[in-house]
Amino acid sequence: MRFSNLGKRLLFALWAIPLGWWLINTDISILPRSVATVNPVHIGIVIVIMLACYEYSRMLAILYPSNAFWLSYLWLGTQFIVYFNNDSSFPTTVSIYGLLLMVAAEAIIWGRRYQRSRWLRASLLFSGNAFLYIAAVSLMNLYREPFQALFVKFSNVMFSQLGVVIVIGAVFMCDSAAYFAGSIWGKHHFSRISPKKTVEGSLGGLIAAMLVCGIGWFFLAEQRYPSWIGILLGVIVGVFAQIGDLLVSVIKRYFRVKDASDIIPGHGGILDRFDSVFFTAPMISLFSWVVVKLFGSS
Repeated sequence: MRFSNLGKRLLFALWAIPLGWWLINTDISILPRSVATVNPVHIGIVIVIMLACYEYSRMLAILYPSNAFWLSYLWLGTQFIVYFNNDSSFPTTVSIYGLLLMVAAEAIIWGRRYQRSRWLRASLLFSGNAFLYIAAVSLMNLYREPFQALFVKFSNVMFSQLGVVIVIGAVFMCDSAAYFAGSIWGKHHFSRISPKKTVEGSLGGLIAAMLVCGIGWFFLAEQRYPSWIGILLGVIVGVFAQIGDLLVSVIKRYFRVKDASDIIPGHGGILDRFDSVFFTAPMISLFSWVVVKLFGSS
């Protein structure tokens, strides 16, 4: 079993878990609610996404030192302002079109020296920003319908968002269980993308996600939803969390880096630790929409 980073991981968890619990559940508004509803968890998501953007831009700059990748922060920041303004009439197509214009301008003006790879560079910049944008909006939408309709609400402020705790906790439990199961029992390699990943570890992560979501759903889901949906939610989390982990492994291998950064002791960077959360959040949003459509009116 690999114990080299275990101490750092445990020390990180000692303060990160209580902080994360508080961020997820507190309903304090940073701004007056008449202006916009911005809770601490929203600020946390913005910080995490911006740090992930920094890591991705830094990796991209390894291949393309001459760049204006800082434009990504401006575009993402604009999207956050629109989201917090609660302007649901603002079309998503305009946001994506703005990203396309930004990427094209960056490639044409700052990418002139990379004639042969100019549009490969533009594609990498576009896909990275689009991925982070989708992840950010999906995470914030966990505090809106339809996800909020799935779980029972409690008046206690520190237990007001147990549904969010369950799904985010399931993602992290999937990662941790896959790590420990693979370290203890792993014998059969799972993918060439990441040589350390094993079939045993993958199954351990899947089972952990199913247990967390299944148990949480049984006790906390609204009564009109069938119990088996919790197990299905666990399968979705367990599968897509590991796909997200593999996706970031592909990205790091492409850029030939071991970790996205060293921001988090024992874990690497934001993309190393939150890759599964980023990739799973959109599927949870889609799952919530389907479940409410099918069972919400019964």
